[in-house]
Amino acid sequence: GAGNLRSAEKGLERVAHEIGRDQPVVLTRAPDVVIRADRVVLPGDGACPFCRKGVSAIDGMDEALSEFVTHRGRPFLGICVGMQLLAT
Repeated sequence: GAGNLRSAEKGLERVAHEIGRDQPVVLTRAPDVVIRADRVVLPGDGACPFCRKGVSAIDGMDEALSEFVTHRGRPFLGICVGMQLLAT
């Protein structure tokens, strides 16, 4: 697959609960939601070209991720291929 979204979501929810900061984890394909987020986690597994194609197929997502990390300097965690995608 191109991502372990459910595993990442559950892990983040668990950690937030354990540290007493129960906050919603939002799964989205909407670039405008990414831009407004406090922080972004981009999980990924499998082949980087396959994941890159999936992210790039979402209109405006490449630009949203670049804006979020590069220009706004917000916290970003890329897991496995998710980190590689940011570097390419």
